[in-house]
Amino acid sequence: MKATNLITLATLTVLTLNVSAKDFSSEELQQRMLERRAVEAVIWGMPIVSLDALRQAYFRDGNAKYGDIIWWPKGASWKNQSLTPNTSVRYLYVFFNTKDDGPVVLDLPPAANGASFLGTIADAWQVPLTDVGFEGNGGKYLVLPPDYTGEVPAGYIPVRSKTYNTFTGIRSILASNSEEDEQKGDALVKQIKIYPLAKAGNPPAQRFMGMTDIMYDGLVHYDESIYTSLARMLNEEPVQPQDLQMMGILLPLGIEKGKDFKPDAATVAQLNSAAAEAHAWLLAQVPTFVMNWWPSSQWKVPISAIAVQTGFKWTVANYFDIDSRGIGFSTFFLPPAKLGKGSFYLGANFDSSGQPLRGENTYRLHVPANVPVSQFWAVTIYNTETSALFLNLTRPTLDSLDKGMRQNADGSVDIYFGPKAPAGQESNWIYTPAEKSWFPWFRFYGPEKSLFDKSWKMPDIEMVKQ
Repeated sequence: MKATNLITLATLTVLTLNVSAKDFSSEELQQRMLERRAVEAVIWGMPIVSLDALRQAYFRDGNAKYGDIIWWPKGASWKNQSLTPNTSVRYLYVFFNTKDDGPVVLDLPPAANGASFLGTIADAWQVPLTDVGFEGNGGKYLVLPPDYTGEVPAGYIPVRSKTYNTFTGIRSILASNSEEDEQKGDALVKQIKIYPLAKAGNPPAQRFMGMTDIMYDGLVHYDESIYTSLARMLNEEPVQPQDLQMMGILLPLGIEKGKDFKPDAATVAQLNSAAAEAHAWLLAQVPTFVMNWWPSSQWKVPISAIAVQTGFKWTVANYFDIDSRGIGFSTFFLPPAKLGKGSFYLGANFDSSGQPLRGENTYRLHVPANVPVSQFWAVTIYNTETSALFLNLTRPTLDSLDKGMRQNADGSVDIYFGPKAPAGQESNWIYTPAEKSWFPWFRFYGPEKSLFDKSWKMPDIEMVKQ
């Protein structure tokens, strides 16, 4: 009797589904298919679209061209609207294009006078190709075009890319925030040279574009512009073998290699809706895109296990993890080739009671003494909706380089977050906008043994009453 009822129920369900599907016109079915594919296109294309957002800002806001260095000599402020930047370091961004210029040289000087570099070279899909500056090392890195078969001259470190566009992000790290150390860091930065290998005999003067107090909008906007960016980048780059199927899935959207992308008004409306849905899905997944670090802690490594296991290549024996890649690159950019090599990050999406962090509440983070770093530590907060710095927030970071930050008698530090500083704690307080969700990243520069053997542990962020 029970089996008969189950069969009857299953049959009715199938009939209902069939009737529902038949209720759609052929035009409606086509629209539904287009919207589903448009959502998937955002998730799949996130790394290359995010890189293009940085590149377009480099051209537009930085007034730069390929090979120029845009940088923040006074440290990044909220006006650097990149994904999860750190305001404690001075960023340098540079884009190469080997299709036009052929092999390109990045001549990076070694550390000197307490100033050093730490960075990564990545391809257009943000696959990290190599880290640079680790342990104070310099070198002449030669970025090669796809399928390059020529010889690599002696004295160069070859960096083989599968794409023509590459991006290099470098942190200029100072010994302290003093004016003297800043000048030493500036002098080291000005020694960097970028030029085509063809001009190695007489390199052109390096152009540096200062970004202090300039709005740099390097964020993806979740509207039809995503698809314009995706079409542009796919036209510029070779199709990777693993992407052939996806290139076919994109055809109904009007995205096809070698052709202009010209959606009509009706399609634009559908693309706007799909981009918003993709954004909502990505935001919902972010809290799960983590790895545990300390037992029973809300502090997590803000990446998935597959990212670490594959060196941010996302490929295992039986599948290519498009979802994890999309989630990751909706929250960060330019991952390192080797995690923990020169820096290490932890993030938190919840307080000690498991509740999301909210701007209208006041919280305390107790940072125990002897943070395991050889350089410095920093904690920075971000807008959950954008994974960027809150607009107009003048101090989104507190770090161990800050001489004004108060330490406790045992060397520990208490940091407060909230819409108003607790009495007497202004120097140790980061403002959070009310009615906004936020999350912190705690960065360890020059991470040391007790972090990785977990003998040093940091408590969760706890809400306090004002």
